[in-house]
Amino acid sequence: MKKSSYIGLYLCGLIATSLISSAYAETDNIDSANLYLAKACAGCHGVDGRSPVDPYYPKIAGQNEGYLYNQLRDMKNGSRNNSQSNIMKGIMTAVSEKEMRAIAAWLAKQ
Repeated sequence: MKKSSYIGLYLCGLIATSLISSAYAETDNIDSANLYLAKACAGCHGVDGRSPVDPYYPKIAGQNEGYLYNQLRDMKNGSRNNSQSNIMKGIMTAVSEKEMRAIAAWLAKQ
């Protein structure tokens, strides 16, 4: 591949990364409902957090915000370890502290 092709690919990646990062840069500006969808939460817990795709997955909408945040944090850092936490731990690697707080706050209001 030519050097110019590498530079073009690099620039495309850089632009895409900056656009995605800036979309969720500030907690105050986070569209939590879209963040919930973007982080794949709805894939298991349902679009509304009340309609899990499998009865084994919990209904998380309406739960206490602090409880939800603590569960997300504990799954991310590995201190919560059960059969479902392995799935969640993989998903949580792509979720920041601010995003966890925003998702927990949004779910608590549902």
